[in-house]
Amino acid sequence: MGKKHFICYKAYDSIDLRNTASLFGLPAPESRDRFIVLRGKQLAEIFKYDMKRKRILLFSMGCIVFEDFNIDETDIFFETLGKTIGEPDYRMLAVFRELHTITITDQQTMFLWPDSTEAYPVNDDLLDIIAAILAKATALSKEESDIGKLLDEADSHISRFQEGILSSGTRRYTSTMAHIIKFEQQSTAGIRIFDRPATAAGSLQLREAYDKLSAYFELEDRYGILESKAAQLRKIVRTYSTLKYRRQENRLLVFEIFLLALFPLFRIIEYIIGNHAVKSFVRMIFPHLLQKFNIYY
Repeated sequence: MGKKHFICYKAYDSIDLRNTASLFGLPAPESRDRFIVLRGKQLAEIFKYDMKRKRILLFSMGCIVFEDFNIDETDIFFETLGKTIGEPDYRMLAVFRELHTITITDQQTMFLWPDSTEAYPVNDDLLDIIAAILAKATALSKEESDIGKLLDEADSHISRFQEGILSSGTRRYTSTMAHIIKFEQQSTAGIRIFDRPATAAGSLQLREAYDKLSAYFELEDRYGILESKAAQLRKIVRTYSTLKYRRQENRLLVFEIFLLALFPLFRIIEYIIGNHAVKSFVRMIFPHLLQKFNIYY
């Protein structure tokens, strides 16, 4: 009996697989491939010793999966990446990671998770499936965290409006909208929860293993919750936009009423105190009107 340990880190927002494959002397991946694998020669050039059957899988979604690597070896690899494809986000990879261990029997069969009773023959394609599931689970964790923060931020705008605080406006709102747009661009569509890896396409057993691991890591359930939160976020943004528009409209209406009221008022004042005094009064107060009524806020 033996063990194989996997650890997955979310290290980048995304990874350009074609460029990365070229840097490590690998052929360009097919468009349907979502990851590349480093092993043997590629790893020996980095670590300067035989890595045996250890592998590293780099996914386009920015996740990296290590098979049977220790902490020192992962640190060395991240240092190498820093010199080639760019520094990883160390703050992100410290937070978003998944661990998984499988048991390998003496008959070279494996169990997909610790309490599983169904054995599968050990092969690289199945190990790829496990790595792909881990990468998706890790990427989902990052998306869940991001959308949670966006919900809190968007909800705070609504609360401030309901409290009558007018100064929560444009800059914070614009910042929130920028984050929402970025989230939608990098969201779960990039994770492809429902797409099996290309390696599973030709094997019923591999497709079955993928589906079981997907259920074990609750990928579809988590995806459903994430979609629900995204819909909630869009609703909050629409509500905020509506409130903001109505507040702006009301301010303009008040200012128009004020301007209309000035005509008879100035006529009365002009009659009482004289034309010159009225002009001096207008020059004194008019520059402050827009700021006071916050028309362009």
